Amino acid sequence: MKIKDVEKQVGISKANIRFYEEEGLIHPARNQENNYREYSESDVEQLREIKKLRLIGIPVQEIKDIYENRLRLYRKHYLTD
Repeated sequence: MKIKDVEKQVGISKANIRFYEEEGLIHPARNQENNYREYSESDVEQLREIKKLRLIGIPVQEIKDIYENRLRLYRKHYLTD
């Protein structure tokens, strides 16, 4: 999915989408032919969640911490013996 489609679906600007990518909150794939970003449904859902968290006043750094902790818990639960 292209960034303009994500912008319409989520209701946030291209600049904010790119900012969240720079902050490591989303990780869109890159088209190997043209190096354009390709957003997945997972990226869109994550951006919707980020938007909701920002609307209630949660800072970006705290959102990053939430996602990092979520990843740690996932790894601990599913990837350890």
